[in-house]
Amino acid sequence: MNHSKRFIKMSRRIIMAVVLSLVLVAPQSFAAAQESGKVGVVDTGKILQQLPETKQAESTLQATASPLQKELDRLNKDYQKSVAAYRQQAASLTKAVRDQREKELNLKGQALEKYQQEKFGRGGVIEKKQQELLVPIRQKVLAAIESIAKKEGITLVIEKSAAVYVTPEHDVTFKVMNQLNIK
Repeated sequence: MNHSKRFIKMSRRIIMAVVLSLVLVAPQSFAAAQESGKVGVVDTGKILQQLPETKQAESTLQATASPLQKELDRLNKDYQKSVAAYRQQAASLTKAVRDQREKELNLKGQALEKYQQEKFGRGGVIEKKQQELLVPIRQKVLAAIESIAKKEGITLVIEKSAAVYVTPEHDVTFKVMNQLNIK
């Protein structure tokens, strides 16, 4: 019993020593890190929104999506009509015919979901086209950010939307826009 009290007392002393050393050393570490590098912020959303390539990519994406959306709407309307027709006739149909129609409706519903997933879902046609069009644009913007950061001696660039507070002298958005010839 006496041995455990001494162990607890010793553990508390060790923990207090570690905490005290962290409290004394941590501010110096942060100050050293702050002196060794500059931080910048950039609003990539604003840059991407004003790039002509982004506008062109969006119109191309819209041109790709429009016929697919029309086909999806057509399939959905056809499915809804079939469901409405079945509901009106269900009471007068025999069990075998009802089961057959329900099976057909189920297959139509699955086909509709499959089409929607293949075209608009994750990994679908639209997502692939979006990646194909926007990845080169994003790479161009990142290269410009990297170039400005190297020129300015900035070691860390953060997205502006992730920052809580930013002084204007740390915002490099307009420098990146100038490098990309965005007015």
